[in-house]
Amino acid sequence: MEKKTVLLDLCDIGNPTSGFGQIAKNYAEWYSKMEDEALKFHFLLPPAYEKDFGPLVETTHVRRKFHKYFSKGLPSVDLWHSITQQQLKRKRGQCGKFVLTIHDLNYLTEKNWIRQQKHKIVLQHAINQADAVTCISKFVSKQIEEQFNLKGKPVRVIYNGVEDITGQPESKPAFATGRPFFFAIGQIRPKKNFHLLVDMMKHFPDHDLYVCGDDHFAYSKVVREHIEQLPTKNAYLTGKISAEEKVWLYRHCEAFLFPSVGEGFGLPAIEAMQFGKAVFISTATCLPEICGDCAMVWEHLHPDDMAAVVKQRLAGFYADATQIEKVKNHAKEFSYEKHIAAYVKLYKELCD
Repeated sequence: MEKKTVLLDLCDIGNPTSGFGQIAKNYAEWYSKMEDEALKFHFLLPPAYEKDFGPLVETTHVRRKFHKYFSKGLPSVDLWHSITQQQLKRKRGQCGKFVLTIHDLNYLTEKNWIRQQKHKIVLQHAINQADAVTCISKFVSKQIEEQFNLKGKPVRVIYNGVEDITGQPESKPAFATGRPFFFAIGQIRPKKNFHLLVDMMKHFPDHDLYVCGDDHFAYSKVVREHIEQLPTKNAYLTGKISAEEKVWLYRHCEAFLFPSVGEGFGLPAIEAMQFGKAVFISTATCLPEICGDCAMVWEHLHPDDMAAVVKQRLAGFYADATQIEKVKNHAKEFSYEKHIAAYVKLYKELCD
């Protein structure tokens, strides 16, 4: 029987420090090694991206401006998987089936009304064309069902895979002072609420706070202003960090702090749990769903209240070895093996 060809749009692989870039990298690693009796895989890659993925996959490079309007040069495949909703800004080649994965609807809070409508039109058009719509949490599934006309199509929840990074190399960042510290990571956007963490640090004069991530956004100025006004001078906005530095920070932090109100999944919280760390989250969006009862929750996002919760819960967490093991086991539930198996099952169902 001739194998069906599944194309995976991995164009975010060129941005490895982003969440979408990490997903694309892991997809490439898993699918490039997969020998399946019914499927073969084809990777769509960014312009001039050079890497040998081996003999089991074929590759095509996108011409960014050209393929925004034209499909010429894109392969014909049996199934096309847009692994994020960001990939709808370019044409697709001919495909028998189309799988659309939606990670979040953050544009509802990040964009003005006009831009929200533009995003909604583009996404509704893609949903109309899709043979299957998947998302990464029940929270996002509910949002999609409320915001779009699915025309009877079910939204399938396939939780993200989270790469086990506990065995990867680590490197102490140059900015680390040697004092006990709290860690936060993500794009420096308003939805992350990092300024609240900075303000909270006046209650922890013996600790430092490292806020790491892409800081080219305008909100970075707000966070820096809060850091400058902090009387204890113990918070740092570091910018992007390497994968090795991230591992070191997870391994050595006293707690991972995540007051975000705009997540589709919340991958960093699960990464921190891999190291058995105390994780503090907001009650917003998908975070309680993804973290379950393995994270400590800030009911009120006010710096004084947040500090009180951390002081009350932190020592007790590390005093209970069973709790640490519970957190680590929870993180293992989001394995890439389980994630990829769910998608392979879906591909075969659609191609059969």
